[in-house]
Amino acid sequence: MSGSNNRFANALMKALEKKNLEGFDYLEFKQSVGRLTEIGMDLDTAINSAFITGSSVGLTKDKLIKTANYYAEVLQDEKAQFMRSLDKHLAENVEGKAKQTGELKKKIATWEAKIAELQQQIDAARTQIESADSQINAARTKAEENQQGFDEALEVITNTIKQDVDDIRRVLS
Repeated sequence: MSGSNNRFANALMKALEKKNLEGFDYLEFKQSVGRLTEIGMDLDTAINSAFITGSSVGLTKDKLIKTANYYAEVLQDEKAQFMRSLDKHLAENVEGKAKQTGELKKKIATWEAKIAELQQQIDAARTQIESADSQINAARTKAEENQQGFDEALEVITNTIKQDVDDIRRVLS
């Protein structure tokens, strides 16, 4: 993942940690599986070992799948919050600037009737318009990059959870 995607992945992981349920559940199971595979254990054995460890403190296959689904819902809530923030950003940085640009264009039409007297004001307004257009484009580009980065990070994490659920069902059936 790129640096921007890592930022989103870290934010999503913090959200999961913040909503971490009490006890040994999917998150702790996932960490255990990760540590076991890091030391060279194959995935299926790591899943079984982590599950056996979790079972000793009350983890069941049903609880594991339910908590994995809970964390997937937490991620969807994070996406909804992100989209609200993105919409607010667009409203403030794109629509507001677009309105400002429209108002300045009206002023330019008035000033052009008095070209000799008002030429300096027209030039200043055109500079503001160029700046606003640049800010609009930059805001749109940034918003698109943020959405793409968020969506990529969300897809990677969501796919990992889905694969884990598939592996859990396959290995623990």
